[in-house]
Amino acid sequence: MNFDLNEEQAMLQDSVRRFVDKSYGFDVRLRRANEEGGFSRATWNSFAELGWLGAGVPEEFDGLGYSMVENAIIAEELGRGLVLEPFVLCGVLPANLIMHCAAEAQKAALLPALATGETLFAAALSERNARGNPAWVEASATARDGGGYTLNGCKTLVVGAPVADKLLITARTAGDKGSEQGISLFVIESNTPGVRLVSHRLLDGTPAADLVFDNAVVPADALLGSEGTAFDGLQHAVDSTVVALCAELVGDMEDAIALSAEYLKTRKQFGVAIGSFQALQHRMADMAMELSQARATLHIGLLALAADDPANRSVEISGCKAQVARSARFVTAQGIQLHGGYGITEEYKVGHHFRRLLILDALFGDSQYHLNRYARHLQSRARQLAGGV
Repeated sequence: MNFDLNEEQAMLQDSVRRFVDKSYGFDVRLRRANEEGGFSRATWNSFAELGWLGAGVPEEFDGLGYSMVENAIIAEELGRGLVLEPFVLCGVLPANLIMHCAAEAQKAALLPALATGETLFAAALSERNARGNPAWVEASATARDGGGYTLNGCKTLVVGAPVADKLLITARTAGDKGSEQGISLFVIESNTPGVRLVSHRLLDGTPAADLVFDNAVVPADALLGSEGTAFDGLQHAVDSTVVALCAELVGDMEDAIALSAEYLKTRKQFGVAIGSFQALQHRMADMAMELSQARATLHIGLLALAADDPANRSVEISGCKAQVARSARFVTAQGIQLHGGYGITEEYKVGHHFRRLLILDALFGDSQYHLNRYARHLQSRARQLAGGV
């Protein structure tokens, strides 16, 4: 795969960057206003009008038919600008869930509404004991005698739920918790009776909620695809989303470095800019190296998605998240340190990149979970090679 941007991709990157620079200023007041944080439906509609929500949606469903590379380009630029509207979690993730789990007729009904911004989806996948494992589903969906299903259980950290029109929910129709068999995907209205939202703002100001299902009755056509067979599509959607989140973190690192470089040029001590101090120059060099390593690792994740090799794709992407999150933690923490006491205050943008890192690292399993998963894969492959000698 060639990761040099072609002309169309470069134009896309430039258009997203210009939108963020001109239309999305950093305002800390929006990030702590209410449960919805700084979310704006008008901004979300602008994403749709610019084609970003449909970037990865096939053309037959009113999308642009781009690859994950274009989604990563958009996510990176939005991460650089600390945009609060959750493009990845309410755009990339729902689109991939529908594309990989739903029947053709359901795709035709749902994907155009997502791409045009008519319907805002939030995905409720995580549970308290899942710890990043998408197969750990305790929420249940019980078939009713008269048709439809009854949902019970809880979901946590559902980004975008307070502002969503529809919810995509994983629930178990068969099998034991932790089993890949028996997981089903449902789409329901956010105001369905029996569904309670406990809304809150995340550390970075993103709107989110925990969901409680208490005998919520949903119709039979709420089921996407075939009953109990959603795991493979679910894992593919999660993998695509993790790569997009890694791209967003690369954007966070880029801006943290740019902010730090500007601060070092203007902040003076002993009559000179502190950027002239060799120790601080070394820190900036280390940050730049971590950014380069994170970007190279992001390319590995994109390559794993393009290869479409389910046996290796997911663990390669686990390695991608582990490395990118580690690099992002170093870069954003150093950005705060280089700003001194100012860096940790809410009014300074650099500290918000660290907050965003903490949120993105917690989603779909933290970096330690993915590092352990990747290490187990390497150990298993080493044993196989040793056995073949």
